[in-house]
Amino acid sequence: MRKPLSEKWLPCRQDWLRLYRRVRSLTRRDDAEDHLQSAFVNYLERPDGSIGHPEAYITRSAVNLSHNARRREQVGCIAPGGWDDMLGDVRDTAPTQEEAYQARERLLRFHAGCQRLPRRTRQAFVLHRVEKMTYREIAALMDISESSVEKRIAKALVFLSTWMEQ
Repeated sequence: MRKPLSEKWLPCRQDWLRLYRRVRSLTRRDDAEDHLQSAFVNYLERPDGSIGHPEAYITRSAVNLSHNARRREQVGCIAPGGWDDMLGDVRDTAPTQEEAYQARERLLRFHAGCQRLPRRTRQAFVLHRVEKMTYREIAALMDISESSVEKRIAKALVFLSTWMEQ
Protein backbone atom coordinates (compact mmCIF):
# COMPACT_ATOMS: atom_id res chain seq x y z
CA MET A 1 0.00 0.00 0.00
CA ARG A 2 1.40 3.42 -1.00
CA LYS A 3 1.68 6.28 1.45
CA PRO A 4 -0.28 9.39 0.61
CA LEU A 5 1.76 12.19 -0.93
CA SER A 6 1.32 14.39 2.15
CA GLU A 7 3.04 11.78 4.36
CA LYS A 8 6.13 11.81 2.10
CA TRP A 9 6.11 15.54 1.50
CA LEU A 10 6.01 16.74 5.11
CA PRO A 11 9.35 15.20 6.21
CA CYS A 12 10.96 16.47 2.98
CA ARG A 13 9.57 19.94 3.61
CA GLN A 14 10.95 19.92 7.16
CA ASP A 15 14.39 18.88 5.89
CA TRP A 16 14.25 21.65 3.28
CA LEU A 17 13.30 24.25 5.89
CA ARG A 18 16.15 23.11 8.14
CA LEU A 19 18.64 23.43 5.27
CA TYR A 20 17.17 26.80 4.29
CA ARG A 21 17.50 28.14 7.85
CA ARG A 22 21.12 26.93 8.01
CA VAL A 23 22.05 28.57 4.69
CA ARG A 24 20.17 31.76 5.59
CA SER A 25 21.96 32.02 8.94
CA LEU A 26 25.36 31.47 7.30
CA THR A 27 24.86 33.92 4.43
CA ARG A 28 22.47 36.52 5.89
CA ARG A 29 20.99 37.00 2.42
CA ASP A 30 17.43 37.10 1.16
CA ASP A 31 18.26 34.94 -1.85
CA ALA A 32 19.36 31.96 0.28
CA GLU A 33 16.56 29.77 -1.03
CA ASP A 34 17.58 30.43 -4.64
CA HIS A 35 21.13 29.35 -3.88
CA LEU A 36 19.86 26.34 -1.97
CA GLN A 37 17.79 25.27 -4.98
CA SER A 38 20.80 25.66 -7.30
CA ALA A 39 22.97 23.65 -4.90
CA PHE A 40 20.32 20.93 -4.75
CA VAL A 41 20.20 20.73 -8.55
CA ASN A 42 24.02 20.49 -8.60
CA TYR A 43 23.80 17.64 -6.09
CA LEU A 44 21.21 15.81 -8.20
CA GLU A 45 23.44 16.13 -11.28
CA ARG A 46 26.33 14.37 -9.50
CA PRO A 47 26.74 10.59 -9.95
CA ASP A 48 25.04 8.46 -7.29
CA GLY A 49 27.30 7.71 -4.34
CA SER A 50 29.85 10.40 -5.20
CA ILE A 51 28.79 12.56 -2.24
CA GLY A 52 29.33 11.11 1.23
CA HIS A 53 27.37 13.74 3.17
CA PRO A 54 24.61 15.21 1.00
CA GLU A 55 23.37 17.80 3.53
CA ALA A 56 26.87 19.14 4.09
CA TYR A 57 27.53 19.22 0.33
CA ILE A 58 24.28 21.06 -0.40
CA THR A 59 24.80 23.52 2.45
CA ARG A 60 28.40 24.31 1.51
CA SER A 61 27.46 24.63 -2.19
CA ALA A 62 24.63 27.03 -1.36
CA VAL A 63 26.91 29.14 0.85
CA ASN A 64 29.59 29.21 -1.86
CA LEU A 65 27.01 30.23 -4.48
CA SER A 66 25.89 33.03 -2.16
CA HIS A 67 29.46 34.25 -1.66
CA ASN A 68 30.03 34.20 -5.41
CA ALA A 69 26.86 36.24 -5.96
CA ARG A 70 28.01 38.77 -3.34
CA ARG A 71 31.39 39.11 -5.08
CA ARG A 72 29.71 39.63 -8.46
CA GLU A 73 27.50 42.35 -6.96
CA GLN A 74 30.49 44.13 -5.43
CA VAL A 75 32.45 44.10 -8.68
CA GLY A 76 29.49 45.36 -10.69
CA CYS A 77 29.13 45.41 -14.42
CA ILE A 78 31.53 46.96 -16.87
CA ALA A 79 29.70 49.11 -19.36
CA PRO A 80 30.57 48.42 -22.97
CA GLY A 81 32.67 51.13 -24.52
CA GLY A 82 35.71 51.83 -26.61
CA TRP A 83 39.36 51.48 -25.68
CA ASP A 84 39.62 55.22 -25.12
CA ASP A 85 36.93 55.05 -22.44
CA MET A 86 38.68 52.19 -20.69
CA LEU A 87 42.13 53.74 -20.88
CA GLY A 88 40.81 57.01 -19.49
CA ASP A 89 40.02 55.24 -16.20
CA VAL A 90 43.40 53.54 -15.82
CA ARG A 91 45.38 54.97 -12.95
CA ASP A 92 48.78 54.02 -11.60
CA THR A 93 48.07 52.38 -8.24
CA ALA A 94 51.72 52.24 -7.20
CA PRO A 95 52.57 54.57 -4.32
CA THR A 96 54.39 57.77 -5.15
CA GLN A 97 57.94 58.28 -3.89
CA GLU A 98 56.59 60.62 -1.24
CA GLU A 99 54.04 58.05 -0.04
CA ALA A 100 56.73 55.34 0.06
CA TYR A 101 59.02 57.65 2.06
CA GLN A 102 56.21 58.48 4.52
CA ALA A 103 55.36 54.79 4.94
CA ARG A 104 59.01 53.95 5.60
CA GLU A 105 59.21 56.75 8.19
CA ARG A 106 56.01 55.48 9.91
CA LEU A 107 57.47 51.97 10.00
CA LEU A 108 60.71 53.23 11.53
CA ARG A 109 58.73 55.21 14.12
CA PHE A 110 56.64 52.13 14.90
CA HIS A 111 59.79 50.02 15.29
CA ALA A 112 61.26 52.61 17.65
CA GLY A 113 58.03 52.55 19.68
CA CYS A 114 58.18 48.74 19.89
CA GLN A 115 61.75 49.00 21.20
CA ARG A 116 60.50 51.26 24.02
CA LEU A 117 58.01 48.65 25.24
CA PRO A 118 59.01 46.50 28.22
CA ARG A 119 60.66 43.28 27.04
CA ARG A 120 57.85 40.89 28.08
CA THR A 121 55.14 43.22 26.75
CA ARG A 122 56.98 43.50 23.42
CA GLN A 123 57.42 39.74 23.32
CA ALA A 124 53.67 39.12 23.86
CA PHE A 125 52.77 41.78 21.30
CA VAL A 126 55.10 40.39 18.61
CA LEU A 127 53.99 36.81 19.23
CA HIS A 128 50.36 37.83 18.82
CA ARG A 129 50.55 40.35 15.98
CA VAL A 130 53.48 39.03 13.95
CA GLU A 131 53.57 35.31 14.73
CA LYS A 132 49.73 35.14 14.87
CA MET A 133 49.73 33.10 18.09
CA THR A 134 46.62 32.93 20.28
CA TYR A 135 46.53 34.29 23.82
CA ARG A 136 46.47 30.72 25.12
CA GLU A 137 49.58 29.75 23.14
CA ILE A 138 51.42 32.89 24.26
CA ALA A 139 50.44 32.29 27.89
CA ALA A 140 51.80 28.75 27.75
CA LEU A 141 55.02 29.89 26.06
CA MET A 142 55.64 32.79 28.45
CA ASP A 143 54.37 30.88 31.51
CA ILE A 144 51.81 33.55 32.42
CA SER A 145 48.00 33.66 32.50
CA GLU A 146 45.89 34.47 29.44
CA SER A 147 44.64 37.53 31.31
CA SER A 148 48.23 38.76 31.65
CA VAL A 149 48.80 38.25 27.94
CA GLU A 150 45.63 40.19 27.16
CA LYS A 151 46.70 43.05 29.45
CA ARG A 152 50.21 43.18 27.97
CA ILE A 153 48.90 43.35 24.41
CA ALA A 154 46.34 46.02 25.37
CA LYS A 155 49.11 48.00 27.08
CA ALA A 156 51.28 47.71 23.97
CA LEU A 157 48.45 48.84 21.70
CA VAL A 158 47.67 51.88 23.86
CA PHE A 159 51.33 52.86 24.09
CA LEU A 160 51.99 52.39 20.36
CA SER A 161 48.89 54.30 19.25
CA THR A 162 49.92 57.23 21.48
CA TRP A 163 53.53 56.92 20.30
CA MET A 164 52.53 57.00 16.63
CA GLU A 165 50.36 60.13 17.09
CA GLN A 166 53.21 62.19 18.62
